[in-house]
Amino acid sequence: MKNTKALSILITILATCLNHSIALSDSDHKHNATTVTGYVYQQEFMPRQTLEIDLNKTAIFITDPQNDFISEGGAGWSLVGEGVVAGKVVERLVQLRNTARTVGIPVFYSTHMYTKKDYDNWTSLNGIDKIMFENKLFIQGTWGHDFHPDLKPDGNTIVLNPHKGLSNFWTGDAALQLRQYGVTTLIMTGMVANMCVESHARDAIENGFDLIIVADATAAAGADALKAAHINYEFLAHEVVTTDEIIKRLHKAKAEKN
Repeated sequence: MKNTKALSILITILATCLNHSIALSDSDHKHNATTVTGYVYQQEFMPRQTLEIDLNKTAIFITDPQNDFISEGGAGWSLVGEGVVAGKVVERLVQLRNTARTVGIPVFYSTHMYTKKDYDNWTSLNGIDKIMFENKLFIQGTWGHDFHPDLKPDGNTIVLNPHKGLSNFWTGDAALQLRQYGVTTLIMTGMVANMCVESHARDAIENGFDLIIVADATAAAGADALKAAHINYEFLAHEVVTTDEIIKRLHKAKAEKN
């Protein structure tokens, strides 16, 4: 009788422990399901740092959010379309644009543009120039030169003068506009990863801006080009992050400001 009672008590204790263990496991699973995924550095030796975000001095900076790159049927779609779809680039750019409006920071668009006269008269074309000219990208006034329909400029968007090289800091008004708006920290992404985004990134740091690059809101002409961009971002930027990461930090900065 005593043995039966002891066994019953032991079974009760074990069942309680098991239920507690299952509850903890379920809780951990739910927590992990909502954990923000961070950027994983490809180079272990690279130092890590986390910039303090001052919303009064921070802006989202998006390069080439135009149909020729990020809309099916665009002149560059055959080169980058697979990466745009796989990386959910448009969706992430929209998230960043909307978050900027919510937390009260501006969005800058740096667009690419050529005139028909440029196409007729430019004579010294490097590799990327030839690709763009052969595929007739970003011709002024065309559908391809226009903004993706989900990324049309709104009242929170500053559209910079278009660039004809790879960086608006050289052939546009990026530095002037950013300074006039009091921006010192750029959260940069857009198209394409190893060309205009990387070129803008290099010029941004040369002009003294703090730079955070959003690595998963961009694409390139193949996996190798994207990997090369990510490696260089790690050298160039103060931080490399994911969309989820930076959105969470922007909302936190907004909450702390309030």
